[in-house]
Amino acid sequence: MDIRANVYSPLQNTAVWFAAWLHGQESTDGLVDALHSLGGRHSLVDGRGIPDLLRSLRDVAEHATTAAGDGEPVLRLVLSGPGDPPSLRAGSEAAQAAAMNGRGAIVVRDLDPLTSHVLVPSEGEAGTEWEWFVETAALPAPAYLSPGDADRLLAEATRQAASLIEAAGYRSSPLRNPRLTVGTLADFYDAPGLPGSVPPRAAKLFARADRVAAIIETVKERVGDHSLDHHLLSLTRHIRQARMAGVSYAVREFGRLT
Repeated sequence: MDIRANVYSPLQNTAVWFAAWLHGQESTDGLVDALHSLGGRHSLVDGRGIPDLLRSLRDVAEHATTAAGDGEPVLRLVLSGPGDPPSLRAGSEAAQAAAMNGRGAIVVRDLDPLTSHVLVPSEGEAGTEWEWFVETAALPAPAYLSPGDADRLLAEATRQAASLIEAAGYRSSPLRNPRLTVGTLADFYDAPGLPGSVPPRAAKLFARADRVAAIIETVKERVGDHSLDHHLLSLTRHIRQARMAGVSYAVREFGRLT
């Protein structure tokens, strides 16, 4: 199992960049540069390039923003992992694609409240290819966690896992403290970074998720001790929830400032 695919997705930062651009917080040039850093050349699977992708995204999001009055974000991140299917319509092509790509999906609202647009990226030969699905039935409701709730759940889960690991008598000369974070991994998770307009609460939540992800990867992959898998893998769901909650909060804040 690729542990990194379960604790990190560049789609988190991509979703924040898309939202910041849609709400006028970041320039098109800044967005295009960030997308290139996050996934190389971007295009739709039918061969159309990034101008068409951004034009379609803006058209859908602008109409939905105009119609929305319920405070829900116009865009949200969907991640999944072992035993945690994506929050998409079960059995749909979009859900299957999002579960298989190891990166997740971005859901964009439509003017029609029952219609959603699901953007699923995959690694192509020349960069990132996006498949665009249109769902005409209501999608499963997201977790609706606030940044504070997501942060608290992640912190509690981390403490519990660390306590269980320590109680099991875990010892390793390369890593004696299960709470240790390797700086190079933390730097990887943070690069190429978020837009400068990201709300501080969202940035703090992403930073906590990055730290826990670095701990898990350090113990599981870099040290090579798999006796702790059942403790560490239980944390991956909380990491994904924190990332999704952080994106939703950031998008709401962008919309409030527009």
